[in-house]
Amino acid sequence: MNRREKIVFMCNLDGKGLEIGPSIRPIVPKREGYNVETIDHADKESLKKKYLVLGHDVDNIEEVDYIWNGQLYTELTGKKNYYDYIIASHVIEHTCDLIGFLCDCSNILNKNGILSLAVPDKRFCYDYLRPTTSISKVIDSHLKPYTVHTPGTLYEYVSNACAFNGKISWSYRDIPVDINPYHNLEEAIKKYKKSLKQDEYIDVHNWVFTKSSFELMIYDLNCLGLLDLQIIKSFETVEDEFFVSLGKRKDAFIPNDAERFTLAVNTLNEFGISNQDQDLVKQVNALKQEINRLEREISNIYKTNTWKTGKKIQKIYRAFIPEKK
Repeated sequence: MNRREKIVFMCNLDGKGLEIGPSIRPIVPKREGYNVETIDHADKESLKKKYLVLGHDVDNIEEVDYIWNGQLYTELTGKKNYYDYIIASHVIEHTCDLIGFLCDCSNILNKNGILSLAVPDKRFCYDYLRPTTSISKVIDSHLKPYTVHTPGTLYEYVSNACAFNGKISWSYRDIPVDINPYHNLEEAIKKYKKSLKQDEYIDVHNWVFTKSSFELMIYDLNCLGLLDLQIIKSFETVEDEFFVSLGKRKDAFIPNDAERFTLAVNTLNEFGISNQDQDLVKQVNALKQEINRLEREISNIYKTNTWKTGKKIQKIYRAFIPEKK
């Protein structure tokens, strides 16, 4: 199953759809006949100018139905309990009020509607060094919402952003053993100080997740009655992202200690040593043991009379153990 198939897996594509922030890569393009509307932060021509400067192909950018300036989606679209599906690829991590975003989507979905998300996995992108988003920040940002990213968020993002082999995202198959800063501290400090003086939206990742940490957050929000969406289907991380489909709860949510504990343990395990890493560790340890064995054998040979007359053996010995000075 490819990326697009996972995103639309739970969506009724014959129904009424909404895609949020499709920009240069719409998942369900209007030109292919889908009954879909779009929300973005600017109109088509403005988006084309923006992405041309960044060197992107802009041929796939389509007309924008609703230009979002911070209002509720019900106000923006004039609709409630309407859409059969909403698709948002790499959108949720940019929001200032994550709970507000999810509730906005829920309010315009019909009772059987699906919210389909593609979300970057922090372990495989420039968020690698950042701490995973805590439930406390998610809740606090909703109870005291803001419309731009905070100075703390901007500093955390810029000071920790990193690259692996010059790339800001990489495959889940890669082991990032050679990561480097993507920005520098001077840039981070400037962003921080600028944000103290100006109430300006600067686009960064506000939230960082792994698949399990995202699932745990959704569970906690249901426990607290802050969300009426639950996870219907999810797909494991592939390359640098995971996929989640959420739908409206049909029954009352009943918190369960064992379920939440399992989710919390899964989140912790995602930061443990992977199977691939474990295999490498085993191979390295086996090689170390073999080297130690050979060193002992060579040392024993060195102590014998045969060693003193065997110059060829001396060369072998020095290849493994340099002469002591």
